[in-house]
Amino acid sequence: MADFIAQMSPTCRTPLHTVTFSSATTALELYFRASGLPDGARILVPGLTFSATAASVAITGNTPVFSDVDPDTWDLTPAIARAALEKGPLDAVLPVAIYGYPLDMDAWAAFEAETGVKVIVDAAAALGNQHVHADVPVIFSLHATKPFGVGEGGLLVTSDAALADKCRRLSNFAFDDGTSRAIGTNAKMAEAMAAYGLAQIERFPAVQARRREVLAAYVSALGTKHFHPKTADYVPGTLLFDTEGKADAVEAALTSANIQIRKWYFPPLREHAAFRGADIAGQGVSNELPVIESLKSRLVGLPFHAFLSDEDISHVADCIRKTTV
Repeated sequence: MADFIAQMSPTCRTPLHTVTFSSATTALELYFRASGLPDGARILVPGLTFSATAASVAITGNTPVFSDVDPDTWDLTPAIARAALEKGPLDAVLPVAIYGYPLDMDAWAAFEAETGVKVIVDAAAALGNQHVHADVPVIFSLHATKPFGVGEGGLLVTSDAALADKCRRLSNFAFDDGTSRAIGTNAKMAEAMAAYGLAQIERFPAVQARRREVLAAYVSALGTKHFHPKTADYVPGTLLFDTEGKADAVEAALTSANIQIRKWYFPPLREHAAFRGADIAGQGVSNELPVIESLKSRLVGLPFHAFLSDEDISHVADCIRKTTV
C-alpha cells in the first residue's frame, strides 16, 4: 500500500509513512490524540461533509467549528480558513476533499506555514485523486462505498515517522514490550480487509477506467454545467448533480421511478442534533452558512458505480430532463 500511495503523490520527494486502521474515522480520532493539539482544541471543519469528520473532533475532546464552503468547488479553502482565523482562535483546520475531488495541498501547506495552525486533510473518498504533501497528513477511507473499497478500513499518510508510529501503537492498545504504555484502543485493520486491499490495488486501474466511462456518459447526457468543475479532470467518489434549485423535484421524480438517490451531505452538519449549538466560523451559532444553505436546494447524488449500464444512465438522465427542462 505504501508504494501505491507513493505513486499517487509523484511530486512528494519526502518518504511517506502509511498506517492502516479499522476505518477512516478511527484514523482521524487517533491522529487527534497523537497530534499534540491542546485539550479542547478548536478545529475548523466544513459544514458540508459526512458526520464522522466532525464527530472525530468532538469524540476526542475537541471543539468543531463549522465553516461555509467555496461556491464553485464546495470546499473549505485556505481563504475561508484565514477569514475564520481573523474572527476567532483556531488550533487546527480539517478540510475535506469533498465528494472525492482533490484539494490544493500546496495551498494548505502554505496556510500552515504562514499561520502556524495545523492542517489535517480528510480525503476519505479521494484515494486515487488526492496527492499527499510532506507537510500535511491525509486520511483516506477504504469503506465499501469508496472508489478503492475493501469493505472497511482507513489510512493515515504522513511524512512524520514519529506521528505514524504513535498512531500505529495507539491502534493496538498502545502495546510496547507486551504492556500498554498509554490508553490505546483496538483500531487495527482486519487482516482480511488488508488482503482485499492488496487485490484491489491490482484491479483499481480497471475499476477507475470503468467509472470514468460512466462519468463521461452522465456528462454527455446531462451537460457539463450540471457537474462539479473538477469532473473534467477527476473521477469523483460520489457524483453530485446540480439541479439549479430543483433538488426536491428531481429527488421525487427519481424516487417514483425506483431510482435510488442520495442527497450527500444534507441536511448539513449544523442541522444534526449532535452538532446543534456548535460555533459557526468562530462567530457563534446565530451566523448563517449561505453557500451550504443554497446547495441544499441544488445538489442530488446520482447512482454512480462501475456496474451501471448505458441503459441505466439513459434512464436516470431521461427522468432528470423531464423534471428540469
